[in-house]
Amino acid sequence: MNLPSWLGTGEYNAWELHWGGDGALWAILILAALIPLTLWFFWFSLTNIPSRPKKYFLFGLRIAALLLLLIVTLQPQLELKHVLPMRNTVAVLIDDSKSLGVKTFPQGEPRLELVKEALKGSAGFFEELKETHQVDFYFFSDRLSPVSLDESFSRYKARGLNTDFTNVLNELHKKYNGKSLQGVILLSDGADLSQIEGEISSGLTELAGRLDGPVFTFMAGSEEGLKDLGIPKLEASDFGFVHQPLRLTATITASNMGTRSVPVVLKEGDKIHASRILNIKPEQERYQVELEFTPGNTGKRFYTLSMPVFAGEAVEVNNQTHFQVNVVRDRIRVLHLNGRPSWDSRFLREVLANNPKVDLLSFFILRTLTDDVMATTQELSLIPFPSNLLFTDYLDSFDLVIFHNFRFKPFIDRKYLGNIKKFVEHGGAFLMIGGDLSFQSGEYMRTPVEEILPIKMDRNAKWFSDDDFKAKIVPELLRHPILSLEKDETRNREIWESMPAIGGRNAGLVPVEGAQVLAAQSLKSDTPSPVLATRRFGEGRSMVIATDTLWNWNFLRVGQGGSGRYYQKFWENVIAWMTRDPQTNPLQLETSKEHYWEEEKVLVHFQALGQDYNPLDEKKATISIRSISENKELIKRELKTDELGEGRFEFEPPEEGFYVAEVALKNGEEVTREEARFTVFSPTTEFERPQVNPVLLKTLAEVSGGKHRELKPGSFIEGLTFPNPDYEVKTSSRMFSLWDSWWSYGLLLTLLVTEWWVRRKSGLS
Repeated sequence: MNLPSWLGTGEYNAWELHWGGDGALWAILILAALIPLTLWFFWFSLTNIPSRPKKYFLFGLRIAALLLLLIVTLQPQLELKHVLPMRNTVAVLIDDSKSLGVKTFPQGEPRLELVKEALKGSAGFFEELKETHQVDFYFFSDRLSPVSLDESFSRYKARGLNTDFTNVLNELHKKYNGKSLQGVILLSDGADLSQIEGEISSGLTELAGRLDGPVFTFMAGSEEGLKDLGIPKLEASDFGFVHQPLRLTATITASNMGTRSVPVVLKEGDKIHASRILNIKPEQERYQVELEFTPGNTGKRFYTLSMPVFAGEAVEVNNQTHFQVNVVRDRIRVLHLNGRPSWDSRFLREVLANNPKVDLLSFFILRTLTDDVMATTQELSLIPFPSNLLFTDYLDSFDLVIFHNFRFKPFIDRKYLGNIKKFVEHGGAFLMIGGDLSFQSGEYMRTPVEEILPIKMDRNAKWFSDDDFKAKIVPELLRHPILSLEKDETRNREIWESMPAIGGRNAGLVPVEGAQVLAAQSLKSDTPSPVLATRRFGEGRSMVIATDTLWNWNFLRVGQGGSGRYYQKFWENVIAWMTRDPQTNPLQLETSKEHYWEEEKVLVHFQALGQDYNPLDEKKATISIRSISENKELIKRELKTDELGEGRFEFEPPEEGFYVAEVALKNGEEVTREEARFTVFSPTTEFERPQVNPVLLKTLAEVSGGKHRELKPGSFIEGLTFPNPDYEVKTSSRMFSLWDSWWSYGLLLTLLVTEWWVRRKSGLS
């Protein structure tokens, strides 16, 4: 019968005595020093007692009291506990990083096939090991992923992105903290890129040495005959300007490639942008190649740098690499034609000239052919207006053309007005600002320019009004990007209501179908006289400002103690909307990132606004994902927009490549589309140094007391032994104090009183 059963506590099967208490060690040391002295004193003080039995009795009482005091000082506790015997564990770590896909020499099989073969051939060994140990299997690259032995056959693929033994051993220590891990079987090629080439960090060897059991390492692959050509590193800007050269630097590695010339080619789709011949030499393994190219179009452009794949190469995927460049215009080119110098043109020119995004070309008409300047043309320093160049050869180089109180006759031939119409149809922007030389006074009626404007000119109406007025903003269009001076809608409305009055306007202007009147002289009429009006024409945009006194919004506001920042903001909005800044599109589509890794989900988000820029809810939208590389539609879904006009869609790309997400929204008869491009990369980090690392694996084995072996065709795991000490786990326990009770102190008091009474009866003090 053990102690718990003897005490009648059958739920426990083991016990343990604990000595402790704060300061117990110091108490033991002091008592150890005092006990011999105390015993001598006890015996010496009894020398006057003639009766030997009485002398021994008193000495015994003192010894008993001293022992009881010692027990109280040491504070003993009895723990009754229930324990379960457990098995010790052996962990089998199977490297599933991408470098296990490197082909071995001379078999030409991936390294992981050697691991698979070893695992299958060692099934008997593992079954035998399971009889004495718990055997846990894990895939790993930079973290552990538990699997079963059967799954290690069926699910084994080279997929891990980055081998990191330090992270793996750290995770192993945490997972088995407080448990009995008695050994590790490690199957890997040792290609750990977190270690400096040719070195092993002390932290990694320390982690391996702290394991309770040995690490047996099995290396898949060998150092012999690895033939490879790769691009492990590419340095290129992800941002560039159209028609401006970009430079990239590629690091190229060559192993056992002999002497040969290798073409390095930069492509965008099938179009070759740059190329260079690289001469490979046997004695050199690393090369730097610089290439320069010039993007020809704006937007997100995808490029591929590649080299040919030669026979016998261990890794083929690292012979090419992809990258993306966001190509933008360096500056927005604006052509500003002024019929005459004025305060309005001065204020607008100051805004445009001070805008760092704008490249401004201004012309002011200072005299006409009929003006009498009292001098011959040869004596004048003024240059003739270059209408032929501007409206033929250079027109498409501008993003925005502004006619500011400008009469086209006699400076521009009427036929060039047709060129302006084509310019807008093909994506350009045209803005006409009023004044006494504009609209009907400028003789634009029944010209191609009138066809693109958001208004028609009424010949029979009054052409101009000098009355001061405050422009009335159309409330339904307050969210229009041009009118958005503040993000808060209430604050934005207050700003517009506080704008100073403007003096004079062009009259007799009637909005055409499809035009949006943003502001008018009055909103009471069914056909308001527009002050600000916009229109989409073809692929471009046009706008009318039916006054040349907007400068009051700056000048008078500053005079009233305010600032001119809202005048500045208004013109920034006008330029952004007219030049089709992506932020001004009613249909917005974006992905959560521009670059994704393989097996990473892509989140597509869109927001649909109407032409008045208010949310379109409960509208059907079609989202499709297309692979640019394969020119193939991969998925198509229909979604409904929520109350904010928004919708979301998740997609997991099947492989690396370039993709386009497109959303199509039907609102009435109009179908609008928007697209966003993204890239999915398959990391080639694992192939930067595809060579095996036997030194690292040997070191891990040596510091832990294990052994290192190389896996070859037909190799098995066998003959490994692991420690198997008793290992128990406590499931429940109960503590009993053996000193902190009435009987211990009562017994001590009884012993001391008895000793005192006997001593007094014996005639001692």
